[in-house]
Amino acid sequence: MPAPVNRPPPRRQRRYAALCLAAALALNAAPARSATPTEYEIKAAFIRHFTQYVEWPAQAERTRLRLCILGKEPFGAALDVFRAHQGKEPGLDVAQIEPNADLRGCQMLFVAASAEKYLGRVVAQAVGAGMLTIADSEGFGQRGIMINFVTENNRVYFEINLNAILGSGLEVSSKLLSLGRKPAAE
Repeated sequence: MPAPVNRPPPRRQRRYAALCLAAALALNAAPARSATPTEYEIKAAFIRHFTQYVEWPAQAERTRLRLCILGKEPFGAALDVFRAHQGKEPGLDVAQIEPNADLRGCQMLFVAASAEKYLGRVVAQAVGAGMLTIADSEGFGQRGIMINFVTENNRVYFEINLNAILGSGLEVSSKLLSLGRKPAAE
């Protein structure tokens, strides 16, 4: 029997591996806490690297982006390392917002599971607003969130809701779109 051929991974796997590597490298820039990054450190690194693949309206002069968090903030200090301007990536301001806050100042919005009752309003306000919506709760991708994190077998993946992105007013790179999964049907 001939020896198996060692083939390079398909393009999609290579791109996903590159995004994961970039996330891991960004985490290494953070002060050492433990050998293994936490789930939310990984998600924070993904969010940071999403900024490389998304173009916001009138972004040319923008050097900072605002990430708003609606609901109970799950990241802790995981986002702190990304607040500084780093190379091509804009700086990232993080703001905890109230449920009835004006979302127009947010370029990205993370919707925590605790804010599920506001999900319909958030999705409606995101249409055409040039705001990237992100969550990590089961079913939020099917309900209109643009990028929804999923954890399976201790690995973090993300779903991409293409219809939500197409109506958002954002330009999202095909590289990012090809890495995400389609939200599972409910």
